[in-house]
Amino acid sequence: MFRYPTPTLAAESGYAIAGDRFAILLGSGVAEGVIARLWNSAVADTAVLEDVLSVLVAGGIHDLPDFAIAEFPDDDAQPVRVAVRGAAIVETSDRTRVSGADARTWIETALAGAVGIRLALDGGATGGDLLPLGLGVTRADELSWGRPFPAGREPDAEVTPAAEGEEPPGTLAPVTVAVPTITPPVRPAPAAPAPTPRDEEIDVLQTISVDRSLFARLFEDDDELELPDFLREDDQRPDGGDIPDERTLFGSRRAATGAVYGLRLPGGRTVPLDRPVILGRGPRQAGHAGARIERVSSPHKEISGTHLEVVLDGTTLVVRDLDSTNGTIVRPPTGAAALLRGGAASRVPLGTELDLGDGVTAVFDVLDPSTAG
Repeated sequence: MFRYPTPTLAAESGYAIAGDRFAILLGSGVAEGVIARLWNSAVADTAVLEDVLSVLVAGGIHDLPDFAIAEFPDDDAQPVRVAVRGAAIVETSDRTRVSGADARTWIETALAGAVGIRLALDGGATGGDLLPLGLGVTRADELSWGRPFPAGREPDAEVTPAAEGEEPPGTLAPVTVAVPTITPPVRPAPAAPAPTPRDEEIDVLQTISVDRSLFARLFEDDDELELPDFLREDDQRPDGGDIPDERTLFGSRRAATGAVYGLRLPGGRTVPLDRPVILGRGPRQAGHAGARIERVSSPHKEISGTHLEVVLDGTTLVVRDLDSTNGTIVRPPTGAAALLRGGAASRVPLGTELDLGDGVTAVFDVLDPSTAG
């Protein structure tokens, strides 16, 4: 059952859409044609969250309204998927809360075990008298589903600190939680332990998931892609030899012209491609012997801890996804952009732009030898 409070000024309020598998709340000023298309998408039998989002981005990624979307699964054992942007919030009856205030595009996450969900604009307090809503569209700044929320409770209430020795009440960071959910252990006070490989695994899990396939065609993995020998699996190497041990330093194959090839990163930073380069929010040298480790800023955690590997091979660049959460949009100088993900690899020409997310791009270019590195 959906419920909503009657807005004081209906003409200035947002839109609430209640569908068979979706609850959608949008800020005011959205064109009625967009509302109609969202409704049609929300009631389609095969609709998923990405279908609803594609309607919103059709008008341009830089002109998105504030919104909150919840997709309810067919199986109660599965989590509720939500997407939030701007001044909108999603809150569950167990006080888990997701805000879109800090998102460049939107935030996606999964809420397991939710028995009541509230979508609201501008963080407004829960309304007193709630009217029932079947399937349809109405003007409202709030929409709730499932177990009723306590009347008058402020959604911005601080979480009560836990007593010493107790586990603190959970609040949801804007992340996609892997299934099964991995809960980091409570760390002893007062000193925090030094970073460990386990910390890196947790950090990678906390990458915010953004469906970037909306902005580029999906990359079709080419099984016949010819990779340099040292990037192939053992059974793919023509000499059938063993993979070199971690003491071996791999160098990239330079072009016969002697040109210095590299990557141009934001802020004028350049990275030479004299050896393989690992890009990510926090890559570690372990497991990438001989490679150059390049950390890039990702304040919204759209870039994975270990995101992308690039290797110069002659005059082309071999780019390989390292099982990142959101993949990399590859924009060649000519042709359509493609989304590289799922461990796929591709060869790209000079001038190709690699969009890792969070506004971070790396351009494959010829560098000035005096400034390289």
